[in-house]
Amino acid sequence: MAIQDDFQILKDFVESPGSRKSIRLPDGRTFTLEQARDERDRLLGLLNAAEKEKSDKDRQISDAEKIVNKRQAAYDQQLRAFGKNNASAQEVSAASTQLQTAQEFLARLKSVTAPVVPATAPATTTEPTPVGGVAVLSREQRGESVTATPTDVLDDGTPPKPAKVVITKAQVDAKLVELNLPDTPENRKVARQALKTGKTAAPAAEDKSWESIFKENYPQYAWMFTDLDRTKYADVFTLFFKAIDPKTGKQIMEDQEFQRRYQGTSFYRELATSKKGRELSAAIGNFTWGSGNLAKFLTKAIQFGYEGENLKQQAYKDLFSKVDGKYVNFNAVDEVRASTPYLALKDIGKQYFVDFADSQIEQVLAGTPNADGVAVSRDDLIRRARLAAKATYGHLSEQIDAGLTLEDLSASYKEKAAKLLELDPNTINFATDFSEALNYRKDGQPRVLSMSEWETELRTNDKYKYSFTRQANQDATSIGLAIARAFGKVQ
Repeated sequence: MAIQDDFQILKDFVESPGSRKSIRLPDGRTFTLEQARDERDRLLGLLNAAEKEKSDKDRQISDAEKIVNKRQAAYDQQLRAFGKNNASAQEVSAASTQLQTAQEFLARLKSVTAPVVPATAPATTTEPTPVGGVAVLSREQRGESVTATPTDVLDDGTPPKPAKVVITKAQVDAKLVELNLPDTPENRKVARQALKTGKTAAPAAEDKSWESIFKENYPQYAWMFTDLDRTKYADVFTLFFKAIDPKTGKQIMEDQEFQRRYQGTSFYRELATSKKGRELSAAIGNFTWGSGNLAKFLTKAIQFGYEGENLKQQAYKDLFSKVDGKYVNFNAVDEVRASTPYLALKDIGKQYFVDFADSQIEQVLAGTPNADGVAVSRDDLIRRARLAAKATYGHLSEQIDAGLTLEDLSASYKEKAAKLLELDPNTINFATDFSEALNYRKDGQPRVLSMSEWETELRTNDKYKYSFTRQANQDATSIGLAIARAFGKVQ
């Protein structure tokens, strides 16, 4: 059991972490000591709930067994009364029906699928066998577990007659699920025969070639054949079988009709009523997952109990998944890169004049472990950015350690450059175009320019192209006029 195994691993780590700072589970998830403690407690809750559910199921079975015993006693009493002409055949038949109903309910509780009617069940017609004008039940009709022999006789001394086995629609449906067969007339015959003979194996002639044909026509649902419980969601696979023609390999159901029926399946209804979809939307927003992919992820999230931060990380991991080095869902990737959480992580680099690669941002969002097996966090990105900034701007280490970013330190210089050079501040890449303001090196050791020095640098250094501004042209015109007046050229 995966949950039990994960719980034990986390429990051992929390109680005896040793020198380890984190633990990695078999499914790739990594937890720090604090996270491991929380996850252990969560899994313990799941295990306790499962144990309680099992206890409730055992109690229901026990109650059902008591009802069966009670109705068996009532049935036996009616039989004895019938033998003394103190009960009618209808009363015996009613008691038999009640007993069979109780036994079938008990069988459903004990198994996911309905079992073959046991020898002890009254799997016969409810009408007693007439003997000499009087309705008398055989031992098999009374539900007694016996094997007929030449010496076995009815209550009137005659040999027993073979009982006619009644197979219900519910039993056939259950047998189809057990044999993993689609609901077709031919397969229903196979299921009825299996119920009569007691065989549980599907015939060797039965093939599943239709599955590959279905997957070709509906590739978005292919994952369900491996990830979905066929017994629990038997109606889903029945719909899949009816949607295509195995002989021609073509769809025989209109897309609109297929979608309408699909939305009526037990799987779709269960998914629609689950709160997991709302949790996911609140955690990361809404993206273009692609046909079938969202349902696939939500199914996995429900099965594995993804919650909180783990739900977000697993979702991003799915959205960033690749095949042969290429994104499976590039539309979703573009949408994620335009989202607030992604841009917020990218902005950390900009604040320290560092350009983080997209793969680094994805690693943080998806909680992907690094080479050391530890997931990179937002704080790790900040630490990396500060180290990179101090490597280039070592003379500003004290300010950076105090919590200031290079963007903070350059703000006033950026404003001065934008105003003087008549530029939009949003178009200025200070890290590449104006870094000299914070890292001036022409006169020896790197230093920060004063504001007056910075203004002089902007006006006099040709690379900043101050001479092309309107203000520079106006200044040049004014100076020219002043000189002309000085020499009497202009009145």
